[in-house]
Amino acid sequence: MSRVSKNILYNLFGQGLLLILGFVAVKYIFRQLGEDALGIIYFTTMLNALLSAVFGMGVSTTVVREVSAHLESEPTYIHDLLQTFSCFFWGIYVVVAVAFFLLAPVLVDKWINLKSMSEPTAVYVVRFLGISALLAFPRSFYTSLFNGLQRMEINNLIDVITIALQQFGTILILILRGNLFHVVYWFAFCYIIRIIVYFIVSSRFFSLNSLFPIFSFSVIKRTFGFASKMMSISVLSTIHVNFAKLIISKLMPIGMIGYYSTAYGAISRATLLTGAIARAAFPSFSELFQAGDRQRMLSQYHKLQDLLCFGVVPIFAAVPFASLPLFSYMFNVQTARLLLLPVLFLCVGFYMNGTLNVPYVFSLAVGKPGIAAWQNFYALFVVLPVTGALIYLLGLTGAALAWVFYHIFAYSYGVPRMCKECMEIPIWRWYLHVLKILLLAGLTYGVAWVALSLIGNYSILALAIAYIGGSVAFLTGAYFMIGEELRGTILGHFHSLKTKLVEVT
Repeated sequence: MSRVSKNILYNLFGQGLLLILGFVAVKYIFRQLGEDALGIIYFTTMLNALLSAVFGMGVSTTVVREVSAHLESEPTYIHDLLQTFSCFFWGIYVVVAVAFFLLAPVLVDKWINLKSMSEPTAVYVVRFLGISALLAFPRSFYTSLFNGLQRMEINNLIDVITIALQQFGTILILILRGNLFHVVYWFAFCYIIRIIVYFIVSSRFFSLNSLFPIFSFSVIKRTFGFASKMMSISVLSTIHVNFAKLIISKLMPIGMIGYYSTAYGAISRATLLTGAIARAAFPSFSELFQAGDRQRMLSQYHKLQDLLCFGVVPIFAAVPFASLPLFSYMFNVQTARLLLLPVLFLCVGFYMNGTLNVPYVFSLAVGKPGIAAWQNFYALFVVLPVTGALIYLLGLTGAALAWVFYHIFAYSYGVPRMCKECMEIPIWRWYLHVLKILLLAGLTYGVAWVALSLIGNYSILALAIAYIGGSVAFLTGAYFMIGEELRGTILGHFHSLKTKLVEVT
């Protein structure tokens, strides 16, 4: 099995397990602490993600690119790079943590709409949870080291163990009748443990001296061009991802951000395959580009793009079928019905996002991050006003619909430039490839859902039968539509498995 394939599997397993654990913890938090507590936790998490992206400035991606391309050829440069970016990440963490502490009362008073929680309690939770959760910022630096080494099994193992500890501990605390403060303290403890483990494991692959914060102007000068463009991509894309949640938290009760973020998080976890492929492909593309092997880059691009565009359809299609029983279990039947239409639009938007992942990392590997940067800049003036209007008019459904609109804009601007300037393939061929898959999905899963609606039976058994029937039809059609590169790989794995079974028998 190739290194890219192994990294994809490691990402899938790790993130999939975290998804399951997260569902269980959300159920307990909602049932025992209420929707305000759930909303505050998700609001703080969202705000931390926004701040980490704003101040991260795309540095993590720069570290992945530089480590994967220059670790063997320029070890002295990599040593200086790690020291410089270690200084950057930890320095910014201290500054942002202090600002978070000072501004938390203003944030709670002027922005958050509480229903049952007192304002002093909300301020305390936002401060304590926010400052500890910001450790995700320096942690992303250590994660980028493992990604650059193409050893993603390491960071996935650390994340699975520490988050499992966090979720199991949360459940145990609530079973023992603990309160919100106990949960917040436990969250903070787990964040601290995770960053300590990351540092210790990183020191096994890189010297302690290289991880010690020391600033180098030569490193900044060398990486500034790429990192500055990644800054724009990171900041602007995070604004687009979180803008809808910010508007929801302002216009609607704080509990709504908890519901929406849970649905959003569940569906974004369904991007396990897209994220796994992108994270595994980027260092591989960077290495091939550095070696000047464009033919292998394109071959790998076509195979991974086919795998992604076809492979994620059954995953996203499963979410609408599972949403009614899943969210009824986590929340209640009324909330599950409220989330059904937003879930459908979010699935469409995330699928569109997934189709852009491989072209995006390809553009980064060939040194053209400006395409995505300009796309997100122009989207500020086109997408954000539409997002605000849709949420004001349609609530949570409008927020999900805005996610689809953002990717329609990305299809119209980013895709033509990536096809022309990076992959050097006909634009119409890229659009036709995605359109055929969407039509196949509509004719299979769409028909299954219509049949379910006509019967009027939404039991778990009926939903499962409809989904399985749609999946069989889709996968049958997909096999005859995939490219030769991916079909050859699938047949190769099949014959290899068949040979091993024959040898065993």
